[in-house]
Amino acid sequence: MDKIDFMVPVKTFATALLFVCLVSDSCSQITATGNAAASIVYEASTPCNVTLKAMLQIPAEAKCDFVKWNLVLKHDQETMKPSSYTLNCTYGLAKQGTRGFMDGAGNLELKGKLTIEKGDHADATAIVYKLTTDDGHLTLYFVKAGENLLHLLDQDKQLMVGGIAWSFTLNRKDPVNSPSDKASKKTISAQPIAADSATVGIFEGRTPCSDALRELNGIPTGNCQVIKCQLILYQDVPTHLPTSFLLHTIYVGAGDTKFANTGKWRISQGTKLNPQATVYELTADKPNVSLMLFKGDDNVLFFLDKDDNFLVGTSYASYTLNRKGK
Repeated sequence: MDKIDFMVPVKTFATALLFVCLVSDSCSQITATGNAAASIVYEASTPCNVTLKAMLQIPAEAKCDFVKWNLVLKHDQETMKPSSYTLNCTYGLAKQGTRGFMDGAGNLELKGKLTIEKGDHADATAIVYKLTTDDGHLTLYFVKAGENLLHLLDQDKQLMVGGIAWSFTLNRKDPVNSPSDKASKKTISAQPIAADSATVGIFEGRTPCSDALRELNGIPTGNCQVIKCQLILYQDVPTHLPTSFLLHTIYVGAGDTKFANTGKWRISQGTKLNPQATVYELTADKPNVSLMLFKGDDNVLFFLDKDDNFLVGTSYASYTLNRKGK
């Protein structure tokens, strides 16, 4: 496991996640070529904390700091309605210098019924996938973010909050493209920030090497393995309006230098697929690079690309930032 060598305070955001599939439960199960996908695979590496152990019924005494997920969602080939799932989780202690486990890792295999519900803790319109084991003793909930991401919910249907190493976002193994011909409908939000501190929040995470994050500091494509990120957002206390940000980044494999970028940020509302979405738009002072973050709730932010699509991570890292200390 990569050594984490900086820490950060953090605060979060609140909002609606997921307007993507309001018409039917199956509209997202179509590939970019228009063919129905009977099985969709999601992968991730997530933290292994007390809450997750209880959710997955991992023994409390098990030595575990992260979990590798392979989730297969299955649909009826004729109707494309959700039908069943299989889940394979490997859990244990990370082996330093690798993306694998030390000896003694455990394994969990689950299967059962897949259904779709509406509504999580923050958004009554959110698409929620409910996974119930065949024996009915274990239930998991995931909220759907775009066409390619699922994010694990706790038993109160709130987004699970990760840390600087891993997030609770599962990434589609074979991502599909979202429609790009629909223009974004953004308006600048005049709603004041609720926080009373000059520091609105500090978020952290470890992401793949996106073009925009590399461009901030001129990092070549081939030299970057993952990026450790720490984002601090500031506001004007009297007006409660956004002012500046500080972004720390470490590009693992590209010298491991810690960079600091500053700039301005603002809050906008609406994306091409969700007019109610809250988006944090960051513009760096130098170079002139913009970053967009979708506010999942007060504790979790998701990176968007220039076309308002959620960036899709890998089996090891996700484009998700988590409030520090939550």
